[in-house]
Amino acid sequence: MNASNMQHATFPNVAQSGFGDERANEILDLIAKETGVERALLIPAATLDELGIPSLDLTQAVFEIETHFDVEIPVVAERDGAEFTTIGSLVAHVLTTLDRAAALRAAAVPGAAA
Repeated sequence: MNASNMQHATFPNVAQSGFGDERANEILDLIAKETGVERALLIPAATLDELGIPSLDLTQAVFEIETHFDVEIPVVAERDGAEFTTIGSLVAHVLTTLDRAAALRAAAVPGAAA
C-alpha cells in the first residue's frame, strides 16, 4: 500500500475506523502527533514500515498514550514495540489494555458491581 492509496482509505470517525471505539480516534491523534505522520494516513492496514515510523518515534507515541490514558502498555521487552506491524494491531492492543485496566480498577473498588 503506498501513500496515495492510504490517503483514500482514511477513517475520520469511529464508525468508519473499524474499531467501533471512540478511544481509537484519541489514540490515532496521539500517534500522529508523536510520529509526525498525517492523521489521514493512520489506517488499520497501514504498516509502520510503510508509514516510515522509526522505533524511537513508536516508543515515544506509546509513552504519550500511556500518559494520556494513565495506563502501562505492555510490550515484549526484547522487541521494544516491534510486535506491532500495523496501525490496527497497535490500536487494538492499546484498546485491550485500556479495557483490562478499567476492569481491574472496577474490581478494586469496594462494592463495585461485577
